[in-house]
Amino acid sequence: MLFPMPRDGALHLKDYPADIVRLACTRCSRRGQYRKAALAERFGTNISLPTMRVLIAKCEHEGKSGTACGVYYVDLKPKE
Repeated sequence: MLFPMPRDGALHLKDYPADIVRLACTRCSRRGQYRKAALAERFGTNISLPTMRVLIAKCEHEGKSGTACGVYYVDLKPKE
């Protein structure tokens, strides 16, 4: 089941709708999943999902030649 991201602000880890947080990249084949409880211990529950995504990805391509990291939350998608 996919959950929409709010348009008026970022979700925080405490708002994530599943116990497993899955990430993937649109630019490379990197994929991963983390237990929400383990991420809460590491970052706290009030960390924003965009901030946590950057910290987890540690993308080597971010900012090079104007490119952005393609990591996204698999279970979240923008409203259509």
